[in-house]
Amino acid sequence: MLSNLKLTVLSENRVVNPKLIAEQGLSVLVETPNGNVLFDTGQTHSLLHNAEQLGIDLSTIKRVFLSHGHFDMTGGLRFLLQQVHPLEVVCHPNLFNKKYKVVDQERVEIGVPWEKRDLEAQGANFILKTRPMELLPDVWISGEIPRLTDYEYIEETYQERILESYIHDELHDDMSLIIKTTKGLIVLMGCGHSGPINTLKHAMRIMGENRLHAVVGGMHLHHAPDDKIDKIVKNLRKLNPDYLIPLHCCGFRTINRLFNLFKERVLLFNVGDSFVFQDEK
Repeated sequence: MLSNLKLTVLSENRVVNPKLIAEQGLSVLVETPNGNVLFDTGQTHSLLHNAEQLGIDLSTIKRVFLSHGHFDMTGGLRFLLQQVHPLEVVCHPNLFNKKYKVVDQERVEIGVPWEKRDLEAQGANFILKTRPMELLPDVWISGEIPRLTDYEYIEETYQERILESYIHDELHDDMSLIIKTTKGLIVLMGCGHSGPINTLKHAMRIMGENRLHAVVGGMHLHHAPDDKIDKIVKNLRKLNPDYLIPLHCCGFRTINRLFNLFKERVLLFNVGDSFVFQDEK
């Protein structure tokens, strides 16, 4: 179990520092005594710009983990490879499936904006996983997340192309990063398409830990109906994490409900903010 680590937001929808830039996307640098992992890469080059402004050396990254195959989590990989290569990239085999979302009755492509072979030519070594895997000591990927609740569902507007057909994309490639600390688990979600409750319970189950220290990342609730938000917030209360750091696609209504319930345990982070964990015991 880790007794110290640092999480720094390198790409996110919100920014305050005028030297940094925001975009629709997410990237978090995870620094541990055993090495560093980059969780997602944002949409464009923002993580590179922000890392430089923050004095962060991205060459210290041992691995990149991509939570799922949407452009706002994966688009920055090509820019990162221009600076850091070769680089191991851990993800689900479905990451490069052609992914779409139906918006105003039109099908919009939302998948990885780069071809796998082009990224490999730039130095990416893809490690494809569907099951839990330890990236570094006490830093794990979740593997595929079972969908057990009836209120955490993937909207029919998400589609993928299989051969010449468009089918409902169940987003089986959606995975989380799990860090085991002396005060419980820290769980990072890209968009949490599998559902935050499904994700957190799966993390607790596979790690054999019933304490949640921090829940970090997106929950894909920006446009969710109120009843879905209310059920998720209610069940988050039962899981009782020490901290909640809602990012990216959580949405104002969800953040408002979380703050009303958890108060000072909700940390509203922007680009450049860091969560430092240090157990002095």
